[in-house]
Amino acid sequence: MLGARAVQKVIIQSFPHADISISIVWVNMLPLDSMVTVGFMAKAMQDPRVRHFHDSHKQVGQIIAQSLGGPGKVAWDVYLFYAKGDEWADSLPPPTKWAHQLQDSWIDPAHYHSGDDLIQELDRAMSQLATQDQ
Repeated sequence: MLGARAVQKVIIQSFPHADISISIVWVNMLPLDSMVTVGFMAKAMQDPRVRHFHDSHKQVGQIIAQSLGGPGKVAWDVYLFYAKGDEWADSLPPPTKWAHQLQDSWIDPAHYHSGDDLIQELDRAMSQLATQDQ
C-alpha cells in the first residue's frame, strides 16, 4: 500500500490548497483486492478533491495500459498527472507526467519508481503542475 500512502502524504497532505481533482481507481489485481478493501482505503483517504472508483473488471486498467503503449495489458499502481484543462474525449490524452510501480516488460522502465523514489517523483510531478497553475 505504499502507493496509497504516497498519494496521501505527497499529494493530499503536501498540497492541501492545490486546485486539483484526484481520481483513484482501485483495480482488482491481488487476491485481497475487493470492494471491502476499496471502502477501507477510501475512508483512510478522505478529501473533497478525491474520488474513488472500483474497477473490479479491470476495464479502466486496460484503457490506461492501452494509452501507455500496452494494448491487452492492465495498468495498476500507475500515477497519471494531467494539466488543468486537459480534456478526455474518445481516448485518454497523454499525461503531463506519470510514474508506475510495475516491473512488467510492457511498460516504460524510465517511469518506474518505488519506495522513497516514488514519493520524490510524485512530489516533483505535483510541484511542476502547481507551478504551471500559477
